[in-house]
Amino acid sequence: MGQSDATSEARGSASAKNRSLSSLGSTFGGAFGAGNSLRTLSAIGLGGLALSAPMLLRSVAINAPTLRAALEMMMTLFAIAAAWLLRAQFASSRRLRDLLLLAATLVLGLINFAVAALPAALDLRHGAYFAAAQLWGRLFVGAMFALAACVPSRSLVSGRGRPVALTLGLSLVGLSVVALGGFSGGRRRPSNSLAVMGGHPMLVALVVLATALLAYAAIGFVQRQRTEKGDVAALQALAMMLLAGGSLASLLAGSLAEGRISAAEVLSALSFGLILATAIIQERQVHARLSKATALAERRRIARDLHDGIAQDLAFIAAHGHRFVEELGDDHPVVVAAKRALALSRSTISELSDPDGATTHEALEAVAQELRERFGISIAVNCQLDRDLAAHEREHVTRIAREAIANAARHGRARNVIVSLRQSDTRIALRVVDDGCGIAGVDLVPGPEGFGLRSMRERAAALGGQLRVHQPRRGGTELEVVLP
Repeated sequence: MGQSDATSEARGSASAKNRSLSSLGSTFGGAFGAGNSLRTLSAIGLGGLALSAPMLLRSVAINAPTLRAALEMMMTLFAIAAAWLLRAQFASSRRLRDLLLLAATLVLGLINFAVAALPAALDLRHGAYFAAAQLWGRLFVGAMFALAACVPSRSLVSGRGRPVALTLGLSLVGLSVVALGGFSGGRRRPSNSLAVMGGHPMLVALVVLATALLAYAAIGFVQRQRTEKGDVAALQALAMMLLAGGSLASLLAGSLAEGRISAAEVLSALSFGLILATAIIQERQVHARLSKATALAERRRIARDLHDGIAQDLAFIAAHGHRFVEELGDDHPVVVAAKRALALSRSTISELSDPDGATTHEALEAVAQELRERFGISIAVNCQLDRDLAAHEREHVTRIAREAIANAARHGRARNVIVSLRQSDTRIALRVVDDGCGIAGVDLVPGPEGFGLRSMRERAAALGGQLRVHQPRRGGTELEVVLP
């Protein structure tokens, strides 16, 4: 009863989180309609409105230094909080584009703090320097978001220290660009428009280029929305268009003047809020998947316990059932109860091991969750399929992934493992990459293979595929199964 209660509680927790996630997604994504096409068109329409708003509101501005400082600090906190939440998405997928999005969001917050929030809070009077630094910062951030939007989803980041090094490196480069770029503004204070800052056509060019990069990033997210489920990509596209609108507004209105709030600040604040909203949605999605994977892993653990315990005893009783039948009769309550209990236990084990509705992604997540707890390693799962696998295909693929991860942890002493399953054209490829000590010699030196590797080859062959194992130059092991 205790195990059944634990399973029901885990299942109920997962359902509750899924309902909460659906409610949150509906709150932020309802404006995009029911289908991908409608959401895409809505994002494009709202983005066009964001770009046209600076032209319509170019003369609308208020002088409120205290409110401007509070607004800039709020946007900084939004960006840093969003970057913190995006860690969960990258840890789950290990995709390069998720890491670049995290780094771009963090750099956006740091730059906004350095050149906008801090000067506004301290009432610094070096307007020309900070105005130019802010424009260079927008250009750098626009380039990072454009790169994050266009990097293929198949590009993964392996290794333990590389993500941290890349994020810190991009942050330092961004702050350096801002610090040096500020000197390009000269000694003049910013007037009501960048266009009338005589002798500074380069600053105008920076605004135009930053706006173009942010618009390009929005297009990349819109294209991603066509292939991905949910509203996250559409919301990200809208956030980029709002940032682009804020950048364009600084060219048309006096948004860089000290203490003024115009359309640029309003659009920027909306974009920062939308970036935080998308980070919250992504973080909730990751936790919902992990919760469901934990529940599925617990179901399978209970199924193994039943199989190794009660089911074995019942099978032994059933194997000697003919003696009971001879002595007690076929309709004796003991004989009937033994047969019924064995059938019920087998049915329960089958239902717990492979519940209805579990997808391949969820099955791989359950395997990863189980082995994370067993070996204490980091396992990321990245699954992108146009259609889900059949039941027998899912069983073979998850068994291969389980054996590959276990080998990486036990024999390769790996600390990080990436499992990716994606479809290209008519083929499906399963890749398991780790950062362990490698298995040089398995395919290069003739000799008998281990039972685990031989079992994986047999399972791949049963699906009509091939298994390849090799050791990359950077170290570790890379296992790939290509299925027709």
